[in-house]
Amino acid sequence: MTDNERLITRFPSEVKRCAKLVSLISSNRRRFVFLLKSLFRICKMAENSNFKKGGSYNNENNKQDMKMDRRRDNRQDNRRPPGRNQNENQWGRKDAVKEKLELMSGPTTNLVSKEGVSAKKFTGRCRLFVGNLPTNITEEDFRKMFEQFGEIAEVFLQKQKGYGFVKLDTRQNAETAKTALDFSMKDGKQLRVRFATHGAALKVKNLSPWISNELLEAAFSVFGEVERAVVIVDDRGKPVGEGIVEYARKQCAQMAIKRCSEGCYLLTSSPRPVVVEPLEQRDEEDGLPEKNFQKGNKDYLKEREIGPRLTEPGTFEHEFANRWKKLYELEQQKRDHLEKEIEEGRRQLDEQMDFAIYEHEANLLRERLRLMEEQSSIIQREREMRREEEIRREESRRAEEMLLRQQQEEILRNNLRRRQEENMMMGGPPGYGERLDRDSTMHGMQKQAPMSPSRGMGGPAYGPPNGMIMQEPGMSMPPVSVCV
Repeated sequence: MTDNERLITRFPSEVKRCAKLVSLISSNRRRFVFLLKSLFRICKMAENSNFKKGGSYNNENNKQDMKMDRRRDNRQDNRRPPGRNQNENQWGRKDAVKEKLELMSGPTTNLVSKEGVSAKKFTGRCRLFVGNLPTNITEEDFRKMFEQFGEIAEVFLQKQKGYGFVKLDTRQNAETAKTALDFSMKDGKQLRVRFATHGAALKVKNLSPWISNELLEAAFSVFGEVERAVVIVDDRGKPVGEGIVEYARKQCAQMAIKRCSEGCYLLTSSPRPVVVEPLEQRDEEDGLPEKNFQKGNKDYLKEREIGPRLTEPGTFEHEFANRWKKLYELEQQKRDHLEKEIEEGRRQLDEQMDFAIYEHEANLLRERLRLMEEQSSIIQREREMRREEEIRREESRRAEEMLLRQQQEEILRNNLRRRQEENMMMGGPPGYGERLDRDSTMHGMQKQAPMSPSRGMGGPAYGPPNGMIMQEPGMSMPPVSVCV
């Protein structure tokens, strides 16, 4: 008995349940193989655990078998067919990002403003780095240093290397703690406090001038929880085409970079994709104070020997200063030229994009008009077919009526001919057969003609009822001889 047969015999209920699950998704062969192997692996683990209780199974062999199974499964998982849908994982689930984007596919003109909403607490912007800590400090002492400035969410301390991180509730409390504790003394050491680098902050470029903070936050929230999203503007409030997005987790920021780099992420109706990259952290508030320099540094002392001055023409300093200025001017000219080329390329691309959009809309209208014309022609053909069908039915009805009339006339002629023959056989007087035929013909026509108004409602217009022949004056019926 093989291992698989032994497992099926030992665990029949588990095999039946998994077989039902496999039968539901048997359309995908790779998924079927994966689930079947998972089934046997689970059963083998359960059997191993039972044998382990009895102490009659070799754990080393079990580990080796599990390693071999994992390697074999990994090799098969790497053989992914190239035509498989990249938006689904091995379990057939839809892409979570695309599911969220489907909910935002409509107009984005009704976004709720964030002006009246209070700022989020315990964000990455409230995280402080504390350096030059004494090695004998404890986590409790480190926490007590910041308890007076606000609520504390998390504390990380590395005593051996003398640094730590702390996250406060608000940015304002973090700034207050930084101002109060920076360059303060702790057990004979001067502390250094500054804001920690936000590892989940992104810089978004190539933004449309019609994108707001709310739209930027809603657009990038599909990748994860967003702590802050801001569109950068100049001193006049005009957007510069860039923005900052800060996530709560670094994995979300990495996913946003990956999806926007591999694909084209559009935020508005304009086909202008955004460019996402990690944010370069800069301290533009505190800058570099004088107390940060080491006064005994040789380079520091050499640079500070002479103070600020204006160079005199013809001197050594003036000559090299002019060279530096020319190099800076050349750099500035090249930057300006490059900016002009980029701006010209953007303008041309915008014009081409507008023309392509109009052409695309025109093609859509032409296609819609063509479909409407085809639908109209189909409706017209259906009407003509119905009209032809009605005409054919009318002609068929008339032909049937004509045929029925002909049959009736043929029946009448046969009846007259039969009566004439009977009259001749009975030996009637001359002219009797003709009068009989005339009366019969008039009687047959009277059945089809309307009732005469000169007659009453009591009987037919010609002759007595039941088709009896009335005897004219002066005409006697011939004798009838009965042969026995």
